[in-house]
Amino acid sequence: MKYTNLLRRFLPLAIVTAILCGVIQPVQAASVPPWSLPSTDAIGLVASVNYQADNLTLDDQYLYPTFSSISVVDLNPQSLRLFYKLRTDYIFDLVVKGQYAFAGQQSSGLRVFDITVATPTVFSSHEIAGGAYGLALAGNNLLVATGLSGLTILDTTKPYDMPVVGNVMLEGFSKQVCVSGNLALVSAGKAGVHVVDISKPEAPALLITIHTSSPVENATLDGKIGYLALGLGGMEIVDLNDPANPAMLSNLESRDFLRRVIVKDSLAYLAERDAGIRIVSVANPAHPAPLAVYNTTGGAWDIALKDNNIYVADYPYGLLVLRYDRPVEQSIPEQGGTVNSPADGVAVTIPDGGFESSVTFKHEPLPAINTPIGPEPTLVKAGPFFRNVAWSGEEASKPAKPYSITVKANLTALTARQIRALSLYYWDTELKRWRKDVSSRLDESTGIITATPSRLGIWGVFYDRDESYTNLPPTPTP
Repeated sequence: MKYTNLLRRFLPLAIVTAILCGVIQPVQAASVPPWSLPSTDAIGLVASVNYQADNLTLDDQYLYPTFSSISVVDLNPQSLRLFYKLRTDYIFDLVVKGQYAFAGQQSSGLRVFDITVATPTVFSSHEIAGGAYGLALAGNNLLVATGLSGLTILDTTKPYDMPVVGNVMLEGFSKQVCVSGNLALVSAGKAGVHVVDISKPEAPALLITIHTSSPVENATLDGKIGYLALGLGGMEIVDLNDPANPAMLSNLESRDFLRRVIVKDSLAYLAERDAGIRIVSVANPAHPAPLAVYNTTGGAWDIALKDNNIYVADYPYGLLVLRYDRPVEQSIPEQGGTVNSPADGVAVTIPDGGFESSVTFKHEPLPAINTPIGPEPTLVKAGPFFRNVAWSGEEASKPAKPYSITVKANLTALTARQIRALSLYYWDTELKRWRKDVSSRLDESTGIITATPSRLGIWGVFYDRDESYTNLPPTPTP
């Protein structure tokens, strides 16, 4: 106790002395430019229902949320109609092939459901040595992570019989599996992730085990690149072009417990449980770049993707459907250039000398539901909303001269007066209100608005339903 008190008394003084003498260098807080931070307003909520699930699977027609049940839900986010729900043992993982859904039910083994008419019925049940946990399809073969029994491969051409094709024993507890071509990654918790050659399903072969800094919760293969979900250890990205000699490319810290990663079109979608979901650009896997985050009410346990819709199992609160439109980011030289956004149809043209130096220009579509609300109750949203930002190095850049924005309004169900009132507005960050851009010009026959502003920031298309307010002279741009 005596020495403990002395340590408590003199330790702070010793640390300060060490810093002053240069023995310990104080850690400097990282300076992160605000335009490089992941957006919190780029993802919009489309719909939510209280269908409890912690695992999601989909096919071309239906979404299958699972927990201690399997549900069949309409993929249309406007309805999310529940067609059927069947109570069963807890489903650890589910994959769908044609008219059958294969369910890994842990110690209860493997169960096959017939989902021909969206009303699942039990078709067959199969005992699996070690139990059935994570599942993945490779052609007609079903790969099953079987706990302490490693990886088992079954033949799905006979779903009533499901004969075993091959098996390989693996270190640790095999709980998830993913496949790409002839390669499988088996997540085995503290044992790491096993890289398995399945080119000969009757004799799967362990190539190497990747030992990770934290237990492996899950993994995803996108071609020859592996994305490892390490729970609180974040995401590790590995190059598997030479599967027997994997190369670590990068690590991304997690905001919470990273349970699932899905990769599509160079974007990684991370289910980070209590921190919600995060979307990360992995166009360069060596330098993953977070783009957007969405903090869900509960815990984001799983994700499924269809078109631009993101289905989230927000356990225990239910099912969410989110929408995210991909931003466009490109280098603009001093001579200018054009940025076209396929997601919202906006075109931005930077003239020669539009910026004082070459810049990185980012156009980011925004969901209308997440755009700011000002004190103008008569303004009605009637088109895309977006954010334009530019930077050079680590410094934000402002236009040196006006540039061009072309955007198409939504004319559906608008009256002639409402169409005439359409305009492009910008969000005034100081006054906290939308202001009409004085350079806006409307082609009433097409609904195309062209503007030549000299500011960046958040933009949106509105019409004003107050005719007297609309006829006031526009506010000049400062």
